[in-house]
Amino acid sequence: MTRIAVILSTLVFAAACDVGSVVTNNQGGPDGSIGGGGNDSGGGSNVGSGSGSNCVPVSNNLPAAHHNAGMTCMTAGCHLIGNTGAGAPAFAVAGTLYRDAGGQNPYAGATISVTVSGQKHTAVSASDGNFYITSALMPTPPSAGTPGTTNASACPSTTPMSGQLVANGGNCNNCHRTGGTTSPINLQ
Repeated sequence: MTRIAVILSTLVFAAACDVGSVVTNNQGGPDGSIGGGGNDSGGGSNVGSGSGSNCVPVSNNLPAAHHNAGMTCMTAGCHLIGNTGAGAPAFAVAGTLYRDAGGQNPYAGATISVTVSGQKHTAVSASDGNFYITSALMPTPPSAGTPGTTNASACPSTTPMSGQLVANGGNCNNCHRTGGTTSPINLQ
C-alpha cells in the first residue's frame, strides 16, 4: 500500500493551536488522511453496532495523540476553515471516538469513514480517541448543501450515524459530547 505522510495538528485548550508531528499512513487511505484504509461503505458514528463483514480491523499504526479529546476543535484560532491558529491546518471533519456512550474511554485505532458527494474519506483514531480529516484532503466538507454519511469501524463492529452529517458540518464534538445535543461518538 502507498505510504502517505500527513501533518497531525494539536489543539490548545486556551484557543491557540500547537502544530503536532508528522505521521505515516501505512493503511493507504484513499485520501491520505490519518491511518485510512478499509472497505466499509460510508455511514456514521454513534448508533448501534453491527457484526462486520464490512468492518475495518483495529489499526496498530496510531496517529500521535495530543490533547483536548472531546472538545470542539473546529473553532476560531484552532482548526476552523478560514480562521486557524498559527501553523494549524483547517479541518473538514474532526471529533473524538469513545468505547462508551458516556465518553469516558477513548477508542484508539478505529477507522472513521466519511462520505460526501460520493467521495469516501477515512481517518484512524489516536490513543486519545481524536480523529480528523483536513480540508486540504476534503475540500467539500459536509453541509446542508452537501450532506455526508459517516461510520466508525473496528472489527467486529461497524456503527453508522443514524442520520446524515449536516448540522455543524464535520465539527463532530460540537454535538457529540457530554452535555451536547447527542451522546459522545462511540463504538462498542
